[in-house]
Amino acid sequence: MNITGICILAIVSAVIALTLKNTIPQYALLITLSAGVIVFVAVCVALPSVTEKIDTLITLAEVNSRHSEILFKSVGICFISQFSADICKDAGEHTLSGKVELAGKITILICALPLIEEVLNTASALLGA
Repeated sequence: MNITGICILAIVSAVIALTLKNTIPQYALLITLSAGVIVFVAVCVALPSVTEKIDTLITLAEVNSRHSEILFKSVGICFISQFSADICKDAGEHTLSGKVELAGKITILICALPLIEEVLNTASALLGA
Protein backbone atom coordinates (compact mmCIF):
# COMPACT_ATOMS: atom_id res chain seq x y z
CA MET A 1 0.00 0.00 0.00
CA ASN A 2 1.39 3.40 -0.90
CA ILE A 3 1.01 6.66 0.99
CA THR A 4 -1.93 7.74 -1.18
CA GLY A 5 -3.87 4.61 -0.24
CA ILE A 6 -3.00 5.06 3.42
CA CYS A 7 -4.17 8.69 3.39
CA ILE A 8 -7.41 7.83 1.59
CA LEU A 9 -8.10 5.03 4.09
CA ALA A 10 -7.43 7.39 7.00
CA ILE A 11 -9.66 10.17 5.62
CA VAL A 12 -12.55 7.84 4.77
CA SER A 13 -12.30 6.16 8.17
CA ALA A 14 -12.21 9.52 9.94
CA VAL A 15 -15.31 10.74 8.07
CA ILE A 16 -17.22 7.53 8.85
CA ALA A 17 -16.10 7.65 12.49
CA LEU A 18 -17.21 11.29 12.82
CA THR A 19 -20.56 10.43 11.29
CA LEU A 20 -21.11 7.56 13.71
CA LYS A 21 -19.66 9.29 16.77
CA ASN A 22 -22.95 10.85 17.90
CA THR A 23 -25.17 7.86 17.18
CA ILE A 24 -23.00 4.78 17.78
CA PRO A 25 -19.75 5.83 19.48
CA GLN A 26 -18.61 2.22 19.93
CA TYR A 27 -18.58 1.66 16.17
CA ALA A 28 -16.80 4.95 15.61
CA LEU A 29 -14.00 3.84 17.92
CA LEU A 30 -13.92 0.41 16.29
CA ILE A 31 -13.56 1.95 12.82
CA THR A 32 -10.79 4.24 14.01
CA LEU A 33 -8.92 1.39 15.67
CA SER A 34 -9.33 -0.86 12.64
CA ALA A 35 -8.04 1.80 10.27
CA GLY A 36 -5.11 2.42 12.61
CA VAL A 37 -4.21 -1.26 12.67
CA ILE A 38 -4.43 -1.49 8.88
CA VAL A 39 -2.14 1.53 8.49
CA PHE A 40 0.27 0.11 11.08
CA VAL A 41 0.42 -3.25 9.29
CA ALA A 42 0.93 -1.52 5.93
CA VAL A 43 3.86 0.41 7.37
CA CYS A 44 5.31 -2.71 9.01
CA VAL A 45 5.25 -4.51 5.65
CA ALA A 46 7.50 -1.79 4.19
CA LEU A 47 9.95 -1.83 7.12
CA PRO A 48 12.18 -4.76 6.10
CA SER A 49 13.42 -2.99 2.97
CA VAL A 50 14.12 0.16 4.98
CA THR A 51 15.96 -1.72 7.72
CA GLU A 52 18.04 -3.59 5.13
CA LYS A 53 19.07 -0.31 3.51
CA ILE A 54 19.93 1.29 6.86
CA ASP A 55 21.87 -1.83 7.86
CA THR A 56 23.83 -1.64 4.60
CA LEU A 57 24.64 2.02 5.21
CA ILE A 58 25.74 1.28 8.77
CA THR A 59 27.98 -1.54 7.50
CA LEU A 60 29.52 0.74 4.87
CA ALA A 61 30.15 3.40 7.50
CA GLU A 62 31.84 0.74 9.66
CA VAL A 63 29.71 1.55 12.68
CA ASN A 64 29.53 -0.95 15.53
CA SER A 65 26.62 -3.36 14.95
CA ARG A 66 25.61 -2.91 18.58
CA HIS A 67 24.86 0.73 17.81
CA SER A 68 22.58 -0.18 14.91
CA GLU A 69 20.79 -2.69 17.14
CA ILE A 70 20.09 0.06 19.66
CA LEU A 71 18.90 2.33 16.85
CA PHE A 72 16.46 -0.26 15.48
CA LYS A 73 15.14 -1.16 18.93
CA SER A 74 14.62 2.51 19.78
CA VAL A 75 12.77 3.23 16.56
CA GLY A 76 10.57 0.18 17.12
CA ILE A 77 9.81 1.27 20.67
CA CYS A 78 8.94 4.76 19.38
CA PHE A 79 6.52 3.41 16.77
CA ILE A 80 4.79 1.00 19.12
CA SER A 81 4.46 3.41 22.03
CA GLN A 82 3.23 6.27 19.80
CA PHE A 83 0.70 3.98 18.11
CA SER A 84 -0.55 2.77 21.50
CA ALA A 85 -0.70 6.29 22.89
CA ASP A 86 -2.71 7.46 19.89
CA ILE A 87 -5.19 4.62 20.39
CA CYS A 88 -5.57 5.65 24.02
CA LYS A 89 -6.19 9.26 22.94
CA ASP A 90 -8.80 8.12 20.42
CA ALA A 91 -10.55 6.24 23.22
CA GLY A 92 -10.55 9.42 25.33
CA GLU A 93 -7.91 8.16 27.76
CA HIS A 94 -5.46 11.07 27.60
CA THR A 95 -3.92 10.32 30.98
CA LEU A 96 -3.22 6.72 30.01
CA SER A 97 -1.81 7.97 26.71
CA GLY A 98 0.71 10.10 28.57
CA LYS A 99 1.75 7.12 30.69
CA VAL A 100 2.31 5.00 27.58
CA GLU A 101 4.49 7.74 26.06
CA LEU A 102 6.47 8.01 29.31
CA ALA A 103 6.94 4.23 29.41
CA GLY A 104 8.22 4.33 25.83
CA LYS A 105 10.74 7.05 26.66
CA ILE A 106 11.99 5.21 29.72
CA THR A 107 12.29 1.97 27.74
CA ILE A 108 14.36 3.77 25.09
CA LEU A 109 16.58 5.18 27.81
CA ILE A 110 17.09 1.70 29.27
CA CYS A 111 17.80 0.33 25.79
CA ALA A 112 20.39 3.07 25.18
CA LEU A 113 22.23 2.62 28.52
CA PRO A 114 25.06 0.53 26.99
CA LEU A 115 25.64 3.26 24.42
CA ILE A 116 25.60 5.97 27.09
CA GLU A 117 28.07 3.94 29.16
CA GLU A 118 30.35 3.58 26.13
CA VAL A 119 30.26 7.34 25.48
CA LEU A 120 31.07 8.10 29.11
CA ASN A 121 33.94 5.60 29.15
CA THR A 122 35.36 7.13 25.96
CA ALA A 123 35.07 10.62 27.43
CA SER A 124 36.79 9.48 30.64
CA ALA A 125 39.62 7.88 28.64
CA LEU A 126 40.08 11.04 26.61
CA LEU A 127 40.20 13.16 29.75
CA GLY A 128 42.72 10.79 31.30
CA ALA A 129 40.55 9.77 34.22
